[in-house]
Amino acid sequence: EFRRVLFRSIQAKHIQGLDAFRALAVLFVLLGHGIEGAPAWAPWVAPLASLGVKLFFVLSGLLITRLLLDEIDRKQSIDLVRFYRRRFGRLMPAFYLYLAVAIGILLVRGKPVPWDAVGSAMLYVTNYYQAFNGAPTHIVSHCWSLAVEEQFYVIWPLLLTWVMRHRWRPERALAIAIVSIWAWRLGLVLFTDTPEAYLYRALDTRGDELSMGCLLAVLTRQPAWQERIAGWLRTPGLIPVAIGLLYASTTLFGGDRLARFGIAFIVDTLLIGVLLLSASVAATHGQGWIARLLNQTTLVRIGHVSYFMYLFHGLIMHTSMRLIERWTGSFALGLVGAIALVYLAARVSFITFETPMRRWITGSAH
Repeated sequence: EFRRVLFRSIQAKHIQGLDAFRALAVLFVLLGHGIEGAPAWAPWVAPLASLGVKLFFVLSGLLITRLLLDEIDRKQSIDLVRFYRRRFGRLMPAFYLYLAVAIGILLVRGKPVPWDAVGSAMLYVTNYYQAFNGAPTHIVSHCWSLAVEEQFYVIWPLLLTWVMRHRWRPERALAIAIVSIWAWRLGLVLFTDTPEAYLYRALDTRGDELSMGCLLAVLTRQPAWQERIAGWLRTPGLIPVAIGLLYASTTLFGGDRLARFGIAFIVDTLLIGVLLLSASVAATHGQGWIARLLNQTTLVRIGHVSYFMYLFHGLIMHTSMRLIERWTGSFALGLVGAIALVYLAARVSFITFETPMRRWITGSAH
């Protein structure tokens, strides 16, 4: 019975719990960046920003692969033009709106525009630009993660098409890719002086997280693996234990290169995969506080607009935090108020700009 519940949860048209999962990811990023102004809390909260990005990566791999496999089941092929058009319609409107607003603000204020970095962002190669040139804070410094995802969106459908055409088993190809990235990253840590900017931002060192999401999408379609995964997920106390381990890994291993990139990044990827599947089952059929949290309306709505919130949070948060803190005398109120403003801006953009633009680009009424 649990296996059937797991299968229905993951293969449903809309996977419950994942919007809340996406919301938690973006809130971790906002909290992690916002708390940097509170030294007492920063060591325990700031690393959540990195964890939020990891959650996004695994989730993206799962969702995109599920869509691609569904299309293969229906048509025995992938319409690459349609796929890229849909990705363009989903990602580009908010991104280029952000660039226009951010560059406009710098020009109005008479500040220099980092045109080289902006160019790398427009070409979705910010991750490698920063890997080789450093990662100073500016208007597109956070776009490295968008570059990782966009590179994945370009490469993975082509690879999956090739794998299916040659009748390879995709789960084996993905497992080989994941282990290869682990070995590659560990080798860079142990035998080279590769800068952390590269280890943290390059697709070839972060692709295991995206590939793990892809692997979950593949395995949860196979009855034999459904049975195995269902057995693992029935482990008592799995979710709180996984959350505790993930938090400990995120906050305790930031200083040592080997512990962070060689061990913690591997453990984190596995734990996030467990939590993703557990969240889907809990949100769909569970009871108690976990199910209520994952189905909480506000979190679900935040998940819908998490992309805009990630893009614009730097422009909106820091100034609004300072103003609210000055008015109220409370750092906490400043942080919460700033996050609320980011969310409100995201809702307005989603309704009035992004959704109409996406429908126009994709030619879809939905």
